[in-house]
Amino acid sequence: MRNSTLPMVFIPLISFAIASPTTAEAFGCSFVTECFEAEACGETTFTAEVDIKGEKLETEFGDLSIVAVKERPALKTMFATGDGAEYLLSITPQGARLTTHANEGPLVISYLGSCEGAF
Repeated sequence: MRNSTLPMVFIPLISFAIASPTTAEAFGCSFVTECFEAEACGETTFTAEVDIKGEKLETEFGDLSIVAVKERPALKTMFATGDGAEYLLSITPQGARLTTHANEGPLVISYLGSCEGAF
């Protein structure tokens, strides 16, 4: 006689699928390329944690306040502000771009990478 219960390994997956929101509210981003103004781009290990519900973008340089979020099925765009700079983060399933616009200068730093769990 065959046992009709699911193996224990499937129970957490089913529970997670039922409890998960339709869009990710918190996820991490890793950037591998940094471009400073017109200089040549180089490698980086910059990371950020996005908390849409908490309206913050956490970085190693400090927490930023998310002031606007635009979400589409395959695109998330958010604007954030911090001490001395404004930020634009665009995320698709293929990659992520973060640009930092310093208020003094002006000065821009661009980061190229990806955000796991954003969709």
